[in-house]
Amino acid sequence: LETAMGAAISCFEGATALLVSRSRFAPVKTTGDLLALRSDAYTITPDFRVTLVPERAGVPPTIKLDDRFKFVDAMETLIPEGAPSLVGCTKLTVEGKVVFAKGVVFKGKVKVKNAGDDAKTLAAGEYGTAGSDDETLVEL
Repeated sequence: LETAMGAAISCFEGATALLVSRSRFAPVKTTGDLLALRSDAYTITPDFRVTLVPERAGVPPTIKLDDRFKFVDAMETLIPEGAPSLVGCTKLTVEGKVVFAKGVVFKGKVKVKNAGDDAKTLAAGEYGTAGSDDETLVEL
């Protein structure tokens, strides 16, 4: 529970907290969480629930975006043509000014890094290796 919510619950006599599983709720606290939610790692069920696709086995991808993408409008500049494929991605880290082209697919653990001052586009293609514990570094 968030600290503030925990404090608020104590103000109401008889109030309790409920544990809601990820099968019923996809928490979005960061733009990294939002990027994952917009990707193909999630689907909308016929009864309009947002759930992880079966291939994810109940585990969402871990996404760490550069602080420059902290707000939604900034994150939109990262994915102007839509979110990359994350269904096979376990961990994605983005450092620096990066733009994902349409058709980018991440698999396994991937770090995309641009050390320059100007934004650079990651071309369409597959990056990383599914099932590998090694992180693939993509330098732009």
